[in-house]
Amino acid sequence: MARVLKRSYRKPGALIPSSAQHFKGRSIRLSPGQAVEWHSTRHREEVILVFRGAVSLEVGDRHRVRAMRLSEGETAFLRPQVWHRVVNRAHRQAHYLYITSC
Repeated sequence: MARVLKRSYRKPGALIPSSAQHFKGRSIRLSPGQAVEWHSTRHREEVILVFRGAVSLEVGDRHRVRAMRLSEGETAFLRPQVWHRVVNRAHRQAHYLYITSC
């Protein structure tokens, strides 16, 4: 019988087991003013899906940054080699999910 792992996005933390070979992902909650600081997708692709609230997805480098607001139900797809960070600039908690390829 096939083995299926069930997890809830409602709990912050890992959604995909560390033994997964092609994906990794987490459920993230950010309080107002909190951020997941600058990092690169390196060789991976990444999808961000906002469940609750809104976040600012900031993409760029030291010379130029582009910010886009992602609200509930919206997604963003990031190609490999993209420097970015996610910031909660709103007045309520934000909850989002990211999934990356490995």
